[in-house]
Amino acid sequence: MAIPEGGTSAERLLKAAELIDLDLLALQEVDFFQDRSNSVDQTALIAQGMGAQFYNFTPAIFGTPGEQWKAADLTKSNKSSDPSYSTELSAESKNYLMNQNSAYGISIISKIPINEIRLLKLGRSPVGIPLLVPNENKGKMRPRMIYVSDEPRIAQAAILQNGITVINTHLSFVPGVNVRQLQIIKKWAEHLPGKKILIGDLNLIGRIPAKVLGWNQLVDEKTYPSWKPRIQFDHALSADFKTSEIKRLKIPNLGVSDHLPIAFEIL
Repeated sequence: MAIPEGGTSAERLLKAAELIDLDLLALQEVDFFQDRSNSVDQTALIAQGMGAQFYNFTPAIFGTPGEQWKAADLTKSNKSSDPSYSTELSAESKNYLMNQNSAYGISIISKIPINEIRLLKLGRSPVGIPLLVPNENKGKMRPRMIYVSDEPRIAQAAILQNGITVINTHLSFVPGVNVRQLQIIKKWAEHLPGKKILIGDLNLIGRIPAKVLGWNQLVDEKTYPSWKPRIQFDHALSADFKTSEIKRLKIPNLGVSDHLPIAFEIL
């Protein structure tokens, strides 16, 4: 994850969050008590800045990406007969979070009450691939090629009090694997209640996710890299909402991520 200089400062993150005037925020590549990001709970910090009472951080791994880590342990829930429940964090993983062990994952932050969070295990690619990633050098972002191993992927669904279910995920960067993960989410979503919206970094460009799902692409905008966006990795998709029911919102580059945010209002 390439972040602009100072982007992981707790103070800067809090100030950026105070500028976010949204009812709900879905985040990927979120740190939880990582040394590299000042050992804070980034989800709680952003929720504080937004004035949002409801939030959930779901770890994909414990440890640090690119260094030492182990997969967060998801186990079958006691409602496993319902396909939409699938898995939940194991007791061990919950204890890891309670003890503030470093973790990395995805988050949903909401001003709308969240009735329930459901989780889905998506697995990982057994192989990595060489990636062209941004690298800061003397104040300028210059790309470099490195081999990157994949990490476990998950999806979280926030079932909101208003009847909408928001699914948040960060898919694999390995071609084919991300498409399969998207298909798994589609099947899972069929069993979730309410009107569904999928939001996240899908590591798939343009209209590919909409074609794979057969859903509506709600936002069509380049999001990566944040300092000179050329492609769209970040998406909002739905089978229940049409683009005519969506108003695109503009959020400035807050300087805390290598991706630009996408935002919209349901009319």
